Amino acid sequence: MQEILEAAPEVIIPAEPVVLYDVATLINAIYQITIEPTKNSNVPKRIVKKLRPLLKGQPRLAYDDEDIYLDMLLYIMKTLKLFKYTQLPFENAKPYLAPSSYLSEWSQLDAVEQTRVLLEIWPFNYTWTEVNRFVADNYSWGYAYGSHTLKMRQVLLDHLAKRTPGQWYSLEYLLKEIWDANPSFAAHPLRPAYGRNGSRVTSQTYEQWLADNALIFLNMFFSTILELGIADFGHEPIKEEKLLPFKQTGFRLTELGQQALIKTRAKAKTKNPKEKEVVLEKAVEHKKADAPRKSLIVQPNYEIMLLEPDFPILYKLLPFTQIKQLQMVSTLLLTQSALLKGMESGPGIDEILKVLTEASHKELPQNITYTLRDWAKQYKRATVTQVILLELPNEEVTSSLSKNATLLKMDVSQIAPRILAIPFDSAGSVNYQSIRQVLQKENVTADFLVPESRSARYASYYD
Repeated sequence: MQEILEAAPEVIIPAEPVVLYDVATLINAIYQITIEPTKNSNVPKRIVKKLRPLLKGQPRLAYDDEDIYLDMLLYIMKTLKLFKYTQLPFENAKPYLAPSSYLSEWSQLDAVEQTRVLLEIWPFNYTWTEVNRFVADNYSWGYAYGSHTLKMRQVLLDHLAKRTPGQWYSLEYLLKEIWDANPSFAAHPLRPAYGRNGSRVTSQTYEQWLADNALIFLNMFFSTILELGIADFGHEPIKEEKLLPFKQTGFRLTELGQQALIKTRAKAKTKNPKEKEVVLEKAVEHKKADAPRKSLIVQPNYEIMLLEPDFPILYKLLPFTQIKQLQMVSTLLLTQSALLKGMESGPGIDEILKVLTEASHKELPQNITYTLRDWAKQYKRATVTQVILLELPNEEVTSSLSKNATLLKMDVSQIAPRILAIPFDSAGSVNYQSIRQVLQKENVTADFLVPESRSARYASYYD
């Protein structure tokens, strides 16, 4: 058995970081359309039908054969806290997805760092499923996403990290190497087995282990390993569907895969990565500030060509553009509706033009600058803020309280000679108890005007 293949396989499936592209596509959708999850926290089917053709990832089929890839991807993004749930203060208003503060950290990461972060959560994420392309029987299918498979994910990454990019390796050799390096596998069969006397078999041979686990590893290669851009996969022509002799298969580590695996191994292994913002913050902290790269071509027909997978630049474009395709050379489109929708999330027209100018190979076409400014004139913004108003007895007390340390932490502001305003916090609440204590220290009697509906609710509670 040779580790290195003498020749490249006949059929080669190139690796491509489609998960990175698909995450960016969904972030663009969160900026551009209103996504209101169902009661089951899933994306409405009408939106799935609109977004799924834009995603490159292979279908992940549930037991009812429904494609759950989009929901799986959103769950991964939720783990990374790339979006949040926002709800307008209206009666019967539904929560919708909005970009979160952690997105700014993620958007600064290049392809290697984004892949590294995803590789850290993959071995621990039950929701991140593989394409079930090769399966021996229904038992293997039912067990495919348990703790056994999660353990195999980390084992596979550890062994892939030992390979050299550009060289074709034998999958058969890799599996034997994994078996030899993990003696405990012999004592933990995937499925229960019993001897002739009815006693349970507590040990298995390499051939028995291989019969159950080879297909699990094949599915990993055919889905996540390919879709994260870690390794190309090669095999002989498939003569029977769902049947691929693993002895005729091989893999080739990519440069992206090697760099991401090196960074993953260099980090402390995360056994329970719930606080993923720490991962993102560390990645940004160690990233050097580079000069803006000239990776864009803005064409007079309003198309933007991104000449390389430059994710920090791409994420600057996502709020105000429409994606046409994301790949090695990506294409985005400037439209009036996308621009106006993007301006709702914060960037003004000057900032948008600055992004395009700094990343563009050459000066922006005059019609682009003129048209974008013309479109932006139609954008009008009003900020509606919930505040608490403090009407005070005189200007002296008002001036004193406007400088109070506790109220300053609550962003107090003086809006009239005898009136202070305190805004609600990001959670939509205000600390009435702290306000009351401050007023009591100033010998000011607090008269809280409670809405009638709230008074009635509490009154009925005690009746």
